[in-house]
Amino acid sequence: MAVDTRTPAELRSMLGANLRQLADRYPSVAELCRQLGVNRTQFNRYLSGESFPRPDVLDRICRFFDVDARILLKPLEEIPAPRRCDLPESVVQFLRPGLAALTEDAFPSGVYLVTQHGGEGDPRAHHWLVQTRHLHQCAVLRGFLPPAMAGTRSATGRELRGFAACAGPNIYAVLSREAGRDSKTIVIRKDMTDSNGVWIGSCMEHSAATPHIYRLEIRHLGHDFRATLEAARLARRT
Repeated sequence: MAVDTRTPAELRSMLGANLRQLADRYPSVAELCRQLGVNRTQFNRYLSGESFPRPDVLDRICRFFDVDARILLKPLEEIPAPRRCDLPESVVQFLRPGLAALTEDAFPSGVYLVTQHGGEGDPRAHHWLVQTRHLHQCAVLRGFLPPAMAGTRSATGRELRGFAACAGPNIYAVLSREAGRDSKTIVIRKDMTDSNGVWIGSCMEHSAATPHIYRLEIRHLGHDFRATLEAARLARRT
């Protein structure tokens, strides 16, 4: 039986081509490298096919981009997309007519700047970024807390994932860090007094014995590179 053997150069080339596509989705390579915890010079060598990441770095890259090791073997467009996880029909029927698909018009894809205002007696505001992409009925969310909020500088320790759905005029979202740590329940609605893509609402955090509620303002940055870079700098300072 013939064995499909790839040379190291072929593996590096395929990985580089796929990484270039994945990295193109992010407005700043420098910020992407910071989130990955990878040296930018070394990352550029991965992109060009000159170098190959260590197994632990490859695992980190795959987890970050939500892909698997098949990115070494075939182009991204030939890798089947993950199975879509829609709400069970029984849940959909129970929530109707209030439940509606979260459309691009209602909550556009792209990057958002989240401003979380301090609770009672705390005048501080924390800022963090979250990116959205739409599925069939909802939106998948992914973001990173600032080090001061997360208690760590590592990308893995600061990463948030979750989803958002729409019911009536409100958008409901659930986010947490890995293994369900520091869960956040968010309820927002479009600020009709602001024409620049702002949603306002509240966030309940479940990380402590007593849940805390914070006021939120979420501003859509879309795919604006300059605005996203400035927001990332603001988030790192909080």
